[in-house]
Amino acid sequence: MTNMTYIGATIEAAAGKPATIDAAGFGALSFAEIGEILEWGEIGDTSEDSTETTLKGRVMHTNGAVDGGTTDFTFLLSGAADTGQALLIAKNNTNDDVSFKITDPDGEISYFHGKVANVRDRARSASTQKGMTGQARINCAVVRVAA
Repeated sequence: MTNMTYIGATIEAAAGKPATIDAAGFGALSFAEIGEILEWGEIGDTSEDSTETTLKGRVMHTNGAVDGGTTDFTFLLSGAADTGQALLIAKNNTNDDVSFKITDPDGEISYFHGKVANVRDRARSASTQKGMTGQARINCAVVRVAA
């Protein structure tokens, strides 16, 4: 693998979750690109650190429950024609499922689904453009499809 930036990556959203959590299931959904994404946070499972302390004073670690976590995103408002942004705004703080598709510049695709939360205006400053921030709360393992 060669070094690369994420310039050219696309992020798309679809209402609902797939019938199966695999490439075919996600591929059957109809995705809309989310325009003017500035940043999309980390994706991938983390595990809970389950610990027990032995009578000899040693803490023993075991990987526990797996969590897709919460990832932050930021986008510039690009207008009513941006159906991807409209979907995020409409699903904000509901318990409706939303599926996501990230296509990296090298062609690798990452799929996952979850809930959208806390979509709100960006902080205002003299050099900040109008946009919104929010979070995707991920409820499945990331499905990766090689280029």
